[in-house]
Amino acid sequence: MVPVFTSIGKSGWKKETSLSLSLPRYETDQLISLVGSKRSLGDQLRLIISSLAPLTGTPVFLDPFCGSGAVSRIARSLGMDVRANDVEPFSYILNHVYLTMHSGHLTRMFTEMGGIDAYLSMLHLEGLYASQTGNSVKKPYISRYYAPQSDTHYDANKERLFFTAANARYLDVVREEIEESWLEGRITAQEKAVVLAAILFEASRKANTSGSFTSYHKQFYTATKAVRTRIVEPCMLQAPLLPDEHIHCGEMHLGDAADFVSRSSADICYLDPPATVHQYGSSYHMLNSITLWDNYKPSQKLDEDGKLTDRSGIRKDWKQTYSPFCSIKHADKAFIHLLERIDARHIVLTYPTRSVVDSDRILELLSVRNAPVTVVPLVKRNQGGRQSADGKRHIEQVFITGKPKGFYLPVGNGLDLLPMVERLDSLLSAVFRKALDYPPFSFIGGIVLDGLPNTETLMGFSPDELNEKVEFLESQVCKTEEQGLTVLLLSCANGTTLVDGIGRARLEKRLFSLLRRMVASMERSQVKDLQSRLVGLLEHLGPADSSTTLLSKRLSSFFTLAYDREREAIIGEA
Repeated sequence: MVPVFTSIGKSGWKKETSLSLSLPRYETDQLISLVGSKRSLGDQLRLIISSLAPLTGTPVFLDPFCGSGAVSRIARSLGMDVRANDVEPFSYILNHVYLTMHSGHLTRMFTEMGGIDAYLSMLHLEGLYASQTGNSVKKPYISRYYAPQSDTHYDANKERLFFTAANARYLDVVREEIEESWLEGRITAQEKAVVLAAILFEASRKANTSGSFTSYHKQFYTATKAVRTRIVEPCMLQAPLLPDEHIHCGEMHLGDAADFVSRSSADICYLDPPATVHQYGSSYHMLNSITLWDNYKPSQKLDEDGKLTDRSGIRKDWKQTYSPFCSIKHADKAFIHLLERIDARHIVLTYPTRSVVDSDRILELLSVRNAPVTVVPLVKRNQGGRQSADGKRHIEQVFITGKPKGFYLPVGNGLDLLPMVERLDSLLSAVFRKALDYPPFSFIGGIVLDGLPNTETLMGFSPDELNEKVEFLESQVCKTEEQGLTVLLLSCANGTTLVDGIGRARLEKRLFSLLRRMVASMERSQVKDLQSRLVGLLEHLGPADSSTTLLSKRLSSFFTLAYDREREAIIGEA
């Protein structure tokens, strides 16, 4: 029996939508990881979006900066009429498939090939043969310009390492077969889009990068010689996971965001504009090249030291999708231009702190025509792109215009609480000097925070109340890395009633993460001294239980690797 879903938080929304059993996977699976992705905020955004929908009819949902499509998929799963847009070709293809099609479309495609599963199997076998033998690559592109010639002997200074040689051959053969099949009329444009979506998702998974294609890892294994399994495993094509036929099919457009919103009125307009100075056209040039398949040739020129002068191989035409929202000089004007063209009952705008435009300025711009404005700070897990060196996560601000009907949020309080939420976020990487029991915060072993309370709980405090709690936690933090290391080691050794098996494993993970950071800046003699101190500390505790014995062995293995480590480097440039 197919479950029936009624909008979260709105008892009055009488339009019920029957959902497919696979819908939760539809919302979260097969999403390309992009800088600024909102996948980790899905539950909170689902609550907000559903609360803003009108009581009757099919709500119209606009998403002019669609990106990975994570939020538009949520809106579609809620039964809304989704109209999405993006300026990047790869995003257009992906979201054309995931937002405008349903599972019934797939069953009626590739009939001459025996169905979609048969066609994907054929593509996979051709790609697998090329990847393993090196043969059958009629038109090498990725394997020529963006991967080494060998996976065992390569030079990251002379060759780009965006993919392994084997997977690059796979992608070349499969992508060329798709193009030939379309040009020869063996597959339709819609069928081409479906298999392109499959290969784009797989290419994003197999990329030897930290999220964007402006740089690549210098090796296919980590600094401790561990193989990057996700990157080196063979490619595997998956059919797009789409909702059932009764789910409303949306629209996908390719073009400027301001032009797009000016062509339609909406119940909800969701805005997630670029918030960093990094342009998406250059950051994801590889995905655009796979989409366009126009044989763009990056320079292979070497400098006098024998190194690639153009290490990233970014397409020269990336400026065609230039976004003024990435410019400190032009972003303010771009916001004004965009907001003046929106005709919607509600605007939901997500924007991280410490970004191109100041939070107060965004609030000011929204309030001109769309007051009242609610501001909700949400802690967002980083996804896509290199992470900050200090380990801090972004605080995502959600600006909501109009009055949400389905749940309560203290209007105007969000920006006042934002500084305290940011300080709390920085405490997620802290170690406390002694075990704490301090509601509403939860801890692992009392010494590290186990996440933060939910947004509703935090916003229930006044700024003064929350500031008092933050100041107390800050006063309990270990002052030095070595002090934190000692507390973690003692908590992991010989057990404690405050930590179960899972908690102990999580503390050990934090312990070794701190160790790696400390050792990275030490000389060999300093590493030996640190090892001696930690071994002495364990011996001072007396007889060890089995878990502590295992911990001691892991420490020994860690330091053995540390003495002969090769530091991993990221090369490439934006």
